[in-house]
Amino acid sequence: MDPSLISLLSFLITFQLLFIGIFLITHNKGNRRNNILLGTIFILIAWNMGDLTLQMNGVVFKWEFLQLIDNGFFFLYGPIFYLYAQGVIFRDFKLSSGNLLHLIPYLLLTILLLSFKNLTPVRSDEIIMNDLPWIFYLISALMYAHVFVYLGLTYKSLLKYRKIIKNKYSQIDQINLDWLSFSINTFGLLTFLSLIQNFIALAENRSVFMVTLVLLLIFVFYFVNKVILKALRQPEIFAGITQNETTKYLGSNLTPSQIEEYKKQLLVLLRTEKPFLNPQVSLTDLSEKLSVPTKHLSQVINQTFNKSFFDFINTYRIQEVQQTLKESMDDKLTVLEAMYQAGFNSKSSFNTAFKKETGQTPTEFRKMIK
Repeated sequence: MDPSLISLLSFLITFQLLFIGIFLITHNKGNRRNNILLGTIFILIAWNMGDLTLQMNGVVFKWEFLQLIDNGFFFLYGPIFYLYAQGVIFRDFKLSSGNLLHLIPYLLLTILLLSFKNLTPVRSDEIIMNDLPWIFYLISALMYAHVFVYLGLTYKSLLKYRKIIKNKYSQIDQINLDWLSFSINTFGLLTFLSLIQNFIALAENRSVFMVTLVLLLIFVFYFVNKVILKALRQPEIFAGITQNETTKYLGSNLTPSQIEEYKKQLLVLLRTEKPFLNPQVSLTDLSEKLSVPTKHLSQVINQTFNKSFFDFINTYRIQEVQQTLKESMDDKLTVLEAMYQAGFNSKSSFNTAFKKETGQTPTEFRKMIK
C-alpha cells in the first residue's frame, strides 16, 4: 500500500481529532467539565496520530522532547476516560487535587524517556528494523495493561449505576447509558488493535505493519465519530445519580415488623391504584404516596420480593397485559396495544421482561390463550 496515501489518511484523521477536541473544550453547552475531559482525550489521540504521521515521513523535530512527551499518552487515556465516565454517571462528582495522582505513571515515564532518550526510537522505521531494549517492551506492556485496568474500573462504575437506576425507575431505556457502554467497548477494542499493530511492528514485517496501521486508522475514525455523536446526544433531562447512592441501605434501621408493614401498604397501593400503569412511575412516586422513605421502600422491595424496582414493577405490568389479553372481548386487540395500556413504552424491553417473567414470548402466550 502506498505510504503517501496512509500518511494522507493519518493527517486527515489527525485534523479531525484536533478539530473535535478543540470544539469540545470550547463548547459551552452541556456539562463543561465532561466536554473538556472528552476533548482532551481527542487532542491527545490527535497528538499521537500527528507524531506517527511525521515519523512515517521521516520528520524529526529539532526539539526531541516534542516527540517524546507523547510516548506515554497511553498512561493518560485510561484515567481521563475514567474521570469523564464518573462525571457522566455521578451528578455530584467533582474533580479534586487527589485526581492528580492519576498522572504519576505518565510523569514518571516522561521523565525516564527525557533522561534516557535511547529507550525509544524516534522514527517508525527504527521500530521495525532494530532490536529494542527489553525495557521498551516492558513499558509498552504496562501502558496497555494500564488502559485496560481503567476501562475495567469504568465498566464497574457503570454496572453499579445500572443496578441503582433499576431500583429507582420503571423505565430505563433512555437513562441506561448504553452509549457509554459502547464507548468503553469500542475504546477497549481500539486499544487492543493498537496492541496488535505494535506487536506486528516489533515482528519486523513492514507490509503487514502498514495494513494493520490502515485498519487502526479506519477504526480510530469510526470510534471518534460514533463516540462524539453518542456523547453529544445523551439526554440532558437525567443528571445521573449521587455517589452515596452506591452504598446500599447505609444507616437503615428497619425492623422485620416495619418491613412487613411497608410490604402490606405497598401491595394495597398496587392493587387499588395501579400506579404501574404510569410509564414514568418511579420509586420516589410510590414512596411519596406511602409516606415511606425511598431507601426503606427500596429495601422492602429488594429483600421481600428479591427484585429490583424495575423488575418488580414490570412483573405487575406483565400480569396486567396477561389479564387484558385473556379478558378482552375485542379480537382485534393487539399485544402492542395491551403493552402500552399496561405502562410499557418500549417493545424490546417488554419482550425481554415478558420472556424473563413467563418463559414465553408475548406471541406464544397469545396463541396459548386462544
